[in-house]
Amino acid sequence: MILESKKPRRFFYHYFKAKKRMSIHFAGACHVVDDVVCKATCETKWRRTQPQLVMQGFARKVEIKNGVATIT
Repeated sequence: MILESKKPRRFFYHYFKAKKRMSIHFAGACHVVDDVVCKATCETKWRRTQPQLVMQGFARKVEIKNGVATIT
């Protein structure tokens, strides 16, 4: 699955404790995957609600293949 955008869009990812996997949020949708490869610049963000710590940045493309999400 390939998710693309013409302009950079906000993404964030975090550990999904209930499923023991990673969760990626991009273009208004949540995708649960086994692993994340992030080639985009990202930073940590602390939140008051769960998940309290996420990695966020801007990306144009998220490709999910065999349970591995590649963010570029």
